[in-house]
Amino acid sequence: MVRTNFYSQKTHHYDGIILRLRKGYSRQLSLTIFTRQAGLLPFLVPKGKKGYNQGFGSLVELSVVTFEGYERQGSHFITEYESHGSSLLADLSWDRYVYTQVFTEMVLALVPPEAPDDSTYNLILRYIEAIAARNVRVATIIAGWQLTACAGFQPDTETVRVYRYPGEAPDGQIRYYFSDHDEENMPPVPVSEPVRRLWQALIDYDWQHAAPMQLPRKDLALLEQLLYSYVEDVSGKDLKCRKALLD
Repeated sequence: MVRTNFYSQKTHHYDGIILRLRKGYSRQLSLTIFTRQAGLLPFLVPKGKKGYNQGFGSLVELSVVTFEGYERQGSHFITEYESHGSSLLADLSWDRYVYTQVFTEMVLALVPPEAPDDSTYNLILRYIEAIAARNVRVATIIAGWQLTACAGFQPDTETVRVYRYPGEAPDGQIRYYFSDHDEENMPPVPVSEPVRRLWQALIDYDWQHAAPMQLPRKDLALLEQLLYSYVEDVSGKDLKCRKALLD
């Protein structure tokens, strides 16, 4: 559907998921939205006298929105919107808040702008549904590994070699390095066959039909740290919210 707004700009219909929300200049909201139609895009929502542009429902991170938008001079604007299912995420526990922030960071690190992908879009929807009823940490680890596969970076869980960088990073996190070859001067990290099978099971997990996974605590901790290091390694970007998991 294409409409025309009062600036005579053609508007287009979008279905999307809000990943980032910031207050910008001139009474505007700045949103980063993963849209089904056009992939990852930034949008601005000007604030009118009665609120944000003829909207219905709350604009919060990880809420699903349908909206009309247009582009002008290289910027994207929202004219009308409807937010769906945001009540769950409006009142977050600390764990749920931190892990959803980490997941959002992983999406933004791995997904290129303006590259629509139904697999990634549907995965984010499944994640939002899952954290309503399941352990948010487990859901984040499963969705994170599946996200690497959607982005084309899936590791070979049977053969990949894992190494630990010497020392600790400035933020206190352990960093891991992944390689298909033997690396000199780097201490290897033993990854047992059961852990490798579990690793692959996370990537293959069926959100619609599988029962919630019960993961051994030690294995879960290792696969979580491997995930964050792997995302940082393949994307070249630091996950800033990772530090909050230490607090």
